Amino acid sequence: MLQRLTRQLPLWARPEHPVLRYELGKVQRAPRRVRLLRALGIILLALALVVGSYVVATGFLTRPLGQSLTESLSAIVLYPLLILQVITRVAAVGLTANVVSEEARRQNWDNIRATPTGAELALRASWAAVFYRLRALLGIILVVRIILIFGILYDLTAFQGRYLDLLINGILPEVPLVAGVLLLSLLMTASLLLPITGIGFDAALGLLLSTFVRQRMYNSLLLMLIILFRIALVIGLAYLVSQFVNGALDVSDSTAWLLVGAYGAMGDWGLAFLNLGFYGEIWATVPYGILLGLGLLVYAMLQAMVTDQLLALAVRRAERRG
Repeated sequence: MLQRLTRQLPLWARPEHPVLRYELGKVQRAPRRVRLLRALGIILLALALVVGSYVVATGFLTRPLGQSLTESLSAIVLYPLLILQVITRVAAVGLTANVVSEEARRQNWDNIRATPTGAELALRASWAAVFYRLRALLGIILVVRIILIFGILYDLTAFQGRYLDLLINGILPEVPLVAGVLLLSLLMTASLLLPITGIGFDAALGLLLSTFVRQRMYNSLLLMLIILFRIALVIGLAYLVSQFVNGALDVSDSTAWLLVGAYGAMGDWGLAFLNLGFYGEIWATVPYGILLGLGLLVYAMLQAMVTDQLLALAVRRAERRG
């Protein structure tokens, strides 16, 4: 199955390509004991985050977890997964931000540039390597989303299969049930695509950064600013959305749509919307909120296009400046 998927990738993104093999071989494989200890530490940290999230979601065990399956699951995994996503995005930038300076330090960059399409292959392979190196984190992010999607499908059977009818009743704009199902499916699709396009965008941004700043110290400082901005953006959007949902933030309808959409696109990659109860509340309070799934899907596609342009720009700068 995995081989069939990799055959659909460009040649430079396949693990058997020599340039990608070279890129992946830069990181030495840790001894088995170290890998086991690392895995154990990650598991213990994940359990601690999940347990802590459960305790907080239940008001320190004083109230029920949730009224539906997706509400209960989301309450447990929302904050741990949000933290994991921020770590993944930070790692995606960090893994590519020093590509050019690192090759120059190894005195390989001139040889790479002297080879036809050498710089392009090197940068694109570095970009593809990010997905291979972060595959475990990306796998967790996607698997949890798939579980939540199955939870949504289960919740839709509530009230004798009329749960979605109740959610779309009285919203603006009024949509038929078929359109509601379609728009909900677009949200599910977007929630699976956004982590992939988001990691790709951050990796491409790191590559472009590596062509602008060659000195390692300045590169690290700029990278730190990007990381702090990324963390502040997620925290800021999460805070504003929570204030809006709780009625403490009074904004216009269009601003509310953009705020909630920005959180889904750049904050949590649509994770909160996989809680059908919360997403239904957005439909009821934000006009045209049911179109957020379509908006996120369009955003994911545009992000993929921008990522390709960032890669092309990074290649041109690397070939021109050396």
